[in-house]
Amino acid sequence: MLYAVGLNNDKTLQRFAYQARELGESVTLINLHDVCCEPWCIMIPSSYKESRVYNDSQELVLTPESSYFVRLVDLSPVLPEPQGSIWRHMLIAFSGFLETAPGKVVNRPGAHIHNGAKPYHEWWLARRGFSVPPAITTSDKKAIHSFLRRHKKGIVKALCGMRGTAQIVTLEDFEEFHREQGPVHIQRFVPGDDVRVHVVCEAIHAERIVCESVDYRERGAITEHIPTIIPKALEKMLVRTSAEMKLVFTGWDFKVDANGRYWCLEVNPMPGYDVYDKRAKGSISKSLVNYLRNESFNG
Repeated sequence: MLYAVGLNNDKTLQRFAYQARELGESVTLINLHDVCCEPWCIMIPSSYKESRVYNDSQELVLTPESSYFVRLVDLSPVLPEPQGSIWRHMLIAFSGFLETAPGKVVNRPGAHIHNGAKPYHEWWLARRGFSVPPAITTSDKKAIHSFLRRHKKGIVKALCGMRGTAQIVTLEDFEEFHREQGPVHIQRFVPGDDVRVHVVCEAIHAERIVCESVDYRERGAITEHIPTIIPKALEKMLVRTSAEMKLVFTGWDFKVDANGRYWCLEVNPMPGYDVYDKRAKGSISKSLVNYLRNESFNG
């Protein structure tokens, strides 16, 4: 039995469930919206006693030995009380269950999720040997000006894990900047193609994206998506670093410059992989299902 845990309107969760069923797996979708509407009982450790939740008013038993594909989303900040507290407590309980369950979990909530703090995340990746573009995080106008004079162009990125559209900035954009508007996180702009790499244990799925826009994800961007092969040395680094973070499934973002150098922008611990999987004809989902099946994993 495979469980898919998350929001029923999440396209990535929908994609995984659909592809897993196409591969002959029985998948139970646990919609967190439904769980919150009914009394739930989640036991920690998972083997202590039966855990029960509700899905569309139907009671479900959570089997610790089963496999779980998980996309936990914290909606508590945008929900009114007491719904916000109920959601937050449910996520805490689910996280504890998934940490102690002996079955396979993609990904366990306690794995490294430090890309929610971009400066630390980039420092951590650089310490593992990746080429990471230089960056600055500050509310000091003089420091920002010095950084942009040195690098000419920068990319403004969100400090937290929230997804945002990348924007190019130059010195002129910060002429009227005031300390109260900060802090900001600016990374040196690297021209070149984007490469997205999904790693499932040792299985590598890479795609090169050619796009004239700064952010190929922005609405209306004209893109060309090409399956690609990355250097073997980089493959080994990705597998090793993902394992160090205790993440079975990761999504890596790179820029490749004119000299062929791979610049690591970030690694996503909960990749929204549905559109990449469609272009890859389901190969990413197949790797995930192969891992979650209780059999030897070969990618």
